[in-house]
Amino acid sequence: MGAAPGESEAMYERMQSLLTALSSGLYERQESVRLSLLAALAGESVFLLGRPGTGKSLIARRLQQAFQDAKGFVYLMGRFSTPDEVFGPISIRSLRDKDKYERVTSHYLPDADVVFLDEIWKASPPIQNALLTALNERRFRNGDEELHIPMKVFIGASNELPHPDDEGAPFWDRFLLRLVVEPVQEDQSFAALLEETTDPYADLVPPEHRITNDEYQEISKNQSRVSIGPEVLDLITAIRSSLSAADIYVSDRRWKKLAGVLRTCALLHGREHVDPIDCALIRSVAWTTLEQRETVHQIVAHELAERSGRMKQAVAIEAALSDVQVRLRSLTSARVVDDRPRPVVYRDEYFRLIPEAEKDSDLLLVWHGDIEDLSSEEREIDVFIYDAKDQLVGSERASAERSEWQVLLGGVAHTIETSFEQVELVEPRSLTDDERDQIASQIDELLERTNELLSRTLMERGSLEDEARAHLFVPVSDAEVVLESLAETATHLGRLQLRIAEFAEEAGLEPAPGSSEG
Repeated sequence: MGAAPGESEAMYERMQSLLTALSSGLYERQESVRLSLLAALAGESVFLLGRPGTGKSLIARRLQQAFQDAKGFVYLMGRFSTPDEVFGPISIRSLRDKDKYERVTSHYLPDADVVFLDEIWKASPPIQNALLTALNERRFRNGDEELHIPMKVFIGASNELPHPDDEGAPFWDRFLLRLVVEPVQEDQSFAALLEETTDPYADLVPPEHRITNDEYQEISKNQSRVSIGPEVLDLITAIRSSLSAADIYVSDRRWKKLAGVLRTCALLHGREHVDPIDCALIRSVAWTTLEQRETVHQIVAHELAERSGRMKQAVAIEAALSDVQVRLRSLTSARVVDDRPRPVVYRDEYFRLIPEAEKDSDLLLVWHGDIEDLSSEEREIDVFIYDAKDQLVGSERASAERSEWQVLLGGVAHTIETSFEQVELVEPRSLTDDERDQIASQIDELLERTNELLSRTLMERGSLEDEARAHLFVPVSDAEVVLESLAETATHLGRLQLRIAEFAEEAGLEPAPGSSEG
């Protein structure tokens, strides 16, 4: 597989045809088939969780058809299974003639390209330990020789998960992709399953679509050249942090192996870099228990939408607009301090009234609530009058006709005793030419950033829709959350455009010609 565009396109089309053939007649099993093939091309292992009769072994047998001249090994493990049944029986001839303890590995796991072990957790510790070496190094110790195992993919299956405290935890950690195979759910698929008459074990893949050993090696070599850029690294780091916060542990080994799967995924699409949408594959990697599975799905979807949706960039522009608005308010207003009269309040509830004709009269008190009820619309009320000892001495009709601090009481003008206090006031001021130019320039820049981000968001949404439909390994449903986020961001940016334009108009600042086009 070369790097030329034509060759990349040809490989992509072959993958499409290959996956179509492999999935034929496997209703609602397309995702398991696709991800198992991706794992095989990346040299990783797969675990299939499902009830008996859900087609787990059939997926493995179909996968064998993906490779030219591939050998398969399928075995149902039991509590009493021995290493001989998996790795081959002891060679009596070698033991007799050469005094060597060797196994006959032909037609057993060390000789296979595609390995499927059902009821994997029933494997004894000796078998699991030998499998660990096979998975890690693709090597098998046979007597005094170390054999290379041609295994492209190891698939383990069971109808249950290992116990968290099981000694086989290191073995469980080696299964990078973890897939749940459910019984057929949709009535239409169920009907098609019953009507299907093709032999499910028939050879369905045309020879020209099968992957040769040379092509397999070329894929393994070229995937290391695919880059994982800063945007994708930030996304993976964010997912890792969110998983950690949810108390979901993913080993460093699994993250490292995931990077290889992501690179292989990008390579098979003819890309030289990993796209954020490829990271949806993490949802099939990061869970350990079924309880965690849904949480992992939600975390991956949320982080993917957050970063692919560009909403954070839109929020940053909105914050910059608020800063400009605050700055304009500060430039168009001046704060001054002035001495202003305020009524003197006696014993927390009275005002003192002083008749204009008798400035030195006895203390005359009225309840402050009565005075505050007076309005400038010549409203009249009954005002109760108290002496200095809070004794009621009578009432008068009162009205506010003259000024803020005067009332008419019984037809006589009275002044409310006041004292002066300093008050901070805001007075308008005009912008200087330089200030006006600066604000106008900032508005133009915000509009330009908004228009550019909106254009890019709309373009990415259209591109992602096409990519999601064409993606070999990520279902469209996984891309929908990103598409929704992009649509939400586009709507938000459209409203932001209007806000910036309205702000410019209210401030009497016209944006630069063409800056509002987007």
